[in-house]
Amino acid sequence: MGARPRVMRLCYSGEPMTLRVWIASIASLLLAAVTAASAPVPTMSVDQLQAGQKAIVRTVFSGQKVEEFEAEIVGVLKSGEVSGDLILAKATSERVVRTGIAQGMSGSPVYVDGKLVGALSSGWNFSRDPLFGVTPIGEMLQVLRLPRPPDGGAGTAGPSGLEPPAASTSSYRSLSWSGASPIAAPGALATPSPKAAEAALGAPVALPIPVSCVGLDPAAMPLAQRLLAPLGLAAVPGGKTGMASGARPVLEPGSAVAVDLLRGDMQLSAIGTVTWRDGDQILIFGHPLFQSGAVKLPLSSAEITTIVSSELISFKLGSSGTPLGTATQDRRAAVAGKVGATPRLMPLRVRLEGGAVPPHTYRFQSIEDRALAPQIVAIASLNSFLESGGTGSNQTVRWGMTLHRHGAAALSLSDVATGASASSDLVSGIAQPLSFLYNNPFSTLTLDSVSVRLSVEPGQDSWTLRGVQLMDAAVRPGGTLRVRCEIERWRGERRTVDLGMHVPEEVPEGRYLVWAGGGNELDRFEASRLPGRFRPASLEEAWRRIQTLRPADQLYVTLLARAPEVTRRGRDYPELPTSALALLSSGLSAEDAVRRGSQAVLDEQQKKLDGQVSGEVQLEFTVDPQAP
Repeated sequence: MGARPRVMRLCYSGEPMTLRVWIASIASLLLAAVTAASAPVPTMSVDQLQAGQKAIVRTVFSGQKVEEFEAEIVGVLKSGEVSGDLILAKATSERVVRTGIAQGMSGSPVYVDGKLVGALSSGWNFSRDPLFGVTPIGEMLQVLRLPRPPDGGAGTAGPSGLEPPAASTSSYRSLSWSGASPIAAPGALATPSPKAAEAALGAPVALPIPVSCVGLDPAAMPLAQRLLAPLGLAAVPGGKTGMASGARPVLEPGSAVAVDLLRGDMQLSAIGTVTWRDGDQILIFGHPLFQSGAVKLPLSSAEITTIVSSELISFKLGSSGTPLGTATQDRRAAVAGKVGATPRLMPLRVRLEGGAVPPHTYRFQSIEDRALAPQIVAIASLNSFLESGGTGSNQTVRWGMTLHRHGAAALSLSDVATGASASSDLVSGIAQPLSFLYNNPFSTLTLDSVSVRLSVEPGQDSWTLRGVQLMDAAVRPGGTLRVRCEIERWRGERRTVDLGMHVPEEVPEGRYLVWAGGGNELDRFEASRLPGRFRPASLEEAWRRIQTLRPADQLYVTLLARAPEVTRRGRDYPELPTSALALLSSGLSAEDAVRRGSQAVLDEQQKKLDGQVSGEVQLEFTVDPQAP
């Protein structure tokens, strides 16, 4: 008989072990070793730091390679729990001394004796020394203890911190929110923003975050910079990433990271640096993006093209790469996120027609930040408009925008912009209603999608009302008042428009008003006499009222009489008798739920023209039962 085959047995804790179990145990040990190796490095508190200590900073100068530069601890600025402490350090590496501290380095981890002390987060404009501020890691780690936003729904509801004072969001054209503060008159002095005030006093300021603009027309860059700067964002050119297809980079401390604001046929991405990672949790930036609180914003890898040196402040040029996760907290000390699934973005479509190019549809996905989403939609629309080959000068742009919202009928707006300011008028026309709705004081606005339609035609199509003539000295009740309007085209002919205005049978004898002009002017005139119709007291009412605003490409003639009106909880009660007026207006209310008006529309006629109409004229006419 041959020898019996041996069965290999190993002893583990006194018990025999088969080969399969042994291999599984070794794998578990290896996994534990890898996990331990990837655990966050030890940290060092502010109290342990001393001036003169050597520091190492990790960041990306080019591509995706994390590199190091040397620095020295200068001291600590103590500011208490509200503002937090700030560690001061100075770069000693020749490379950084030459380029300067750059926008996009926000979040670069700073180490002393191998321990993480915080994230590079602030600097000084025009500084002669490469001095920078470091947010302590202890304050950043506290952000991870805050509850994450619930699953489902859209992105952030928008900044909850200080907003730029110049950006008024409590009114749109003649509409203003019920109970809102009055809007500052044009030309009024604005309070300096906090960042501007700090910079004026020589205090360190959070590094502006460079926003990589991939696919943005150069002619749109100045406008993008102007719109984003008040939010602490610096629009810079961007390029497509050179990453190999299918490559999935790993986010580690010092890696470049992007918060995607817009994806699709154009890409806007806020570029920064990863400070800390533990498993699927990461901390970035070392300062807020908007200080919005709990958010859901898409995170991606990023690739840096180069660092552009500047006497004012240097900045990184780069681009967004592969989607990798979700930012869940946007707080004073840091932005926190989770590697894994990415959040839903709002679909945005821009349809371009006319001009020198064939019709084309551009598709995007945007975040829904209440301060930034209106600007993003406007920039995407302007960029699509510029794809027609024009710059807006001596062109006419007819635009429409449809907002889709769950549980409500679609809201459609349309208007026309022309002349030398057509492009800026287009941006304002699209951004302002979105900003007004997103910033309503009643409920959070979440949109399913936004569609924009642009029709571009050469030439400046605009008309000015030059005069109005009443063809009848007096009109009897039930008769027709003939009104002749003289209009003049820009650098063109004059034309007369005749309209017949019906005078109702029940109108008593007396003097009445004829108003003629453009849609914008008529809305302003009506708002002064019927404030209830222009002071929505809920998001639903504003959604409905906005669609009643008149477009600018029509000539309007209106017959008006003085009569009491009450608007109560979004419903209008015109031409009320005295008893009903007293009943509806009675009672005390803590909200602006009841508003009185003093105008009744007897008749309104309009004539659609092939361009924007401006100007207004008011005349009186007589209703006389004895008139011919």
